[in-house]
Amino acid sequence: MAKGRAGTGWLVAVAVAMTVLVSTNVWNPFPDLWNWISTSGPLADPPARWQERLGGSPQHVTLLEQHVVVEHRDSVEVRSRTTGRRIWQTPADWAAVAGPSGRTVVVAGKLLVKGYQVIDPATGAVLRRDDRAAAVWTFSDYLLDVACRTPKNCELTAREPASGDERWHVGLPGMGFVLFADNPELTGSVPLGADRIAERVEPQPMPQLLGFPIDGRVYVVDTAQGVVLPEVSPSRRERIIVLGGRVIHSEAVPRDGGCGVTVIGRDAVTDDEVWRWRDNQLGTITGGGCDQRHQPTGSGDLVLATAPDGRQALLDTGFGRQVLLCAAGERVVAVDGNRAVVRSADGAKFTGYSLDLESGGRPKSLWTRKVNTEASAAIRGKIVIVVDRGPDRVIVLDATSGKVRRQVDTEADVLAADANGLLLGQRRDLGYLAFD
Repeated sequence: MAKGRAGTGWLVAVAVAMTVLVSTNVWNPFPDLWNWISTSGPLADPPARWQERLGGSPQHVTLLEQHVVVEHRDSVEVRSRTTGRRIWQTPADWAAVAGPSGRTVVVAGKLLVKGYQVIDPATGAVLRRDDRAAAVWTFSDYLLDVACRTPKNCELTAREPASGDERWHVGLPGMGFVLFADNPELTGSVPLGADRIAERVEPQPMPQLLGFPIDGRVYVVDTAQGVVLPEVSPSRRERIIVLGGRVIHSEAVPRDGGCGVTVIGRDAVTDDEVWRWRDNQLGTITGGGCDQRHQPTGSGDLVLATAPDGRQALLDTGFGRQVLLCAAGERVVAVDGNRAVVRSADGAKFTGYSLDLESGGRPKSLWTRKVNTEASAAIRGKIVIVVDRGPDRVIVLDATSGKVRRQVDTEADVLAADANGLLLGQRRDLGYLAFD
């Protein structure tokens, strides 16, 4: 009997080892069999308009008007938005999308190799190449690239994405971060994360000001004028944030066992103080020493803050106004431009709000919906995506009325979405849902 148990244990160990090797692609003697085993079946019920199996799990997915751009670890491919059929694929370590509708392009390159190529998403044809740039930043109206003659002598150039026509260029000292990639981190904000909803990667308009962190200082570029403004040198307890056309100084000092925070918005040209917040924490502090190592969370000109009484608030960095103050226990789960979604204190309800940024009026409640306490949400222009549980499902709401535009049962993640449809992904499977 003992011998039989030992034999069974050996077989189990072998089976586990083979499963690990195959699932991690270290060794796969039966690719067709493994594909059959790992096929997940339909991604959603009702089913997606189309569903395709990719060569690997995607890194990022972007929806264009007629195409789907899929970034893999070592390649980028474009598929038809209508049918899911692959149109072209090319080797690349990174890829991003730039340009407005009708002139959108795919920008791709190799890690640790200078330069990039600009590709027509419809055909895969290379429109132009660059062999000097060490990094690029992609927007819906511009493409920025930086090229360095020496480690301390660089040039930042704004271009029309498709043609490469130069709009302006400015000189910068040596860049203070590792380049050879797309969209390196600047001194702005980071988006609010959502469970099972991928971060938005569609290009947005270029902000009025951009802050480049270089050797402990921040170099602010006025993108409208194409000029470098006076550099900003933060003190030991300061963090510099460039948002809403302001240079924001967040200073945190130890006080009464905690951290006293003062946030000041300054004019980028004159350095004059425009507004000041006291004890509104922006989520930048980590640890017990009041060190500010994190970027604030927000979208556009808005940042998420914790008010002195512990309630969450959304603050407009352009004018220094509080545009939304949550009730005790409420939490902001999504924010984008002029809208926000707030979870109730008991976690069982989402409320959509319209935020009046221009006149500074009170936020307007637009709709309310019951949800599971583990539900998440994201705003994508005119729609709100809700990923609910019990059962697992994705619900697409009109951002203004809260009316359901599409609902499916699914355990897949939302990889991309716009006003006309969304992409679901689970491992290597990709499926498209249209909002008919």
